[in-house]
Amino acid sequence: MTDDTISALRAASTAYAEAVRTTQRFFDHVEDVDDPAVLAEYATLAEQEKIAAENRLDALEAAGIAAPSIDNSPTD
Repeated sequence: MTDDTISALRAASTAYAEAVRTTQRFFDHVEDVDDPAVLAEYATLAEQEKIAAENRLDALEAAGIAAPSIDNSPTD
């Protein structure tokens, strides 16, 4: 595995973890889950998490790393 591949994996994993942490910190301060502004901000954060997760999975796939029992990859 090349240094670039490892760097890409690290960066994608870090970005995903930060997206999840950002959502967690957001909920640390939420007091009214029925507030439309809260729902709108959560929707934005959830989309950022989704994109970060997809990028992480793309980096893993590019590196040839898979965990079929976790990511539902086809088994041979």
